[in-house]
Amino acid sequence: MAGVRGIVSLAAAALLLLVLFAGEAMSGEQRRMVGAPVEIGTPENDEGLQRALSFAVAEYNKASNDMYSSRAVRVLSAQRQIVSGIKYMMKVEIGRTTCPKPATDLQSCALHDAPHMAKHSVCDFVVYTVPWLNQTKLLKNTCE
Repeated sequence: MAGVRGIVSLAAAALLLLVLFAGEAMSGEQRRMVGAPVEIGTPENDEGLQRALSFAVAEYNKASNDMYSSRAVRVLSAQRQIVSGIKYMMKVEIGRTTCPKPATDLQSCALHDAPHMAKHSVCDFVVYTVPWLNQTKLLKNTCE
């Protein structure tokens, strides 16, 4: 039993040294803390973010008393954080569409352009997903 503990301790020490030396070899720009949020540079090309955004907007529409559905107009910023799943944090501009609820294909719904009907908001969404368990939750939904 003592031999197994010794091997595990040695492996843990070797892993720690590897992480430390790898960190020293990286420039300050490339260094990232494990589990820290990471910017998503091209949100439109990130499949996981797009699924999380669709989920967040659908949940927003369910909770809204508006008779029209809203849809994402553009992603202002987005981050991903690896936790015990994946957490997506995003700031999104949403707009009221001409489609009454419940609309199924929001991207084909035009935005209202009449001043008295047009409504745009900036929302902060946090979506937590565990893809391997097929679980998704909206943790934060605040709009201005």
